[in-house]
Amino acid sequence: MNRRERKKEKTKDNIIDCAVGFFKEKGFKQTSMEEIAEKSDVSKGTLYNYFQDKESILVGYFQSIIADYSVEIYGSFEEHKDLITQLNKLLELVYHIFQNDMILAGIYFRYRLQTLFDHSQLDLDKQRSGLESLVLEIIKEGQRNKELRSDIPIIIIARNIQFLLINFFVTSLHGQENSERDLLKSQLINLFLDGVRL
Repeated sequence: MNRRERKKEKTKDNIIDCAVGFFKEKGFKQTSMEEIAEKSDVSKGTLYNYFQDKESILVGYFQSIIADYSVEIYGSFEEHKDLITQLNKLLELVYHIFQNDMILAGIYFRYRLQTLFDHSQLDLDKQRSGLESLVLEIIKEGQRNKELRSDIPIIIIARNIQFLLINFFVTSLHGQENSERDLLKSQLINLFLDGVRL
């Protein structure tokens, strides 16, 4: 990464940090893009060059957290090639990351649900990050290992896994014990696999 790219990354990280600070302190709805720009010491135009709205800042925030775990999770996928173990690891990652920021996570998942129906999201050649890249990796591995049907478009399977993640997160909000959460994971994974397993 050259100096210009490093500067851009630093600016992006600063915007995210300032915005999330406001979201936690004042509330998501009560925070304006103008306040974020001022606190981040960037112009409004610069802010909008990085993020189109507060929701996209939130996506950037959670993507950076997921990126922190990416080496560990991909290593786990290399170690455990079977689909059920990978899905379990993904659900645990979601629970671990999002349980610490329940309010922001709820806003994030609401936004992600809306973008699932955005036609630009159908382009699988587009560079993916965060949960999307993990989901696509699981699907590709499952199809290579003949654990998942290949006659269903990847985007359809990916959306179903994303619904599975959201369902798990929402259901886990009710302070379940580990054994209850493990049972829920098993039930959701089996429900999903009944439709896509070979």
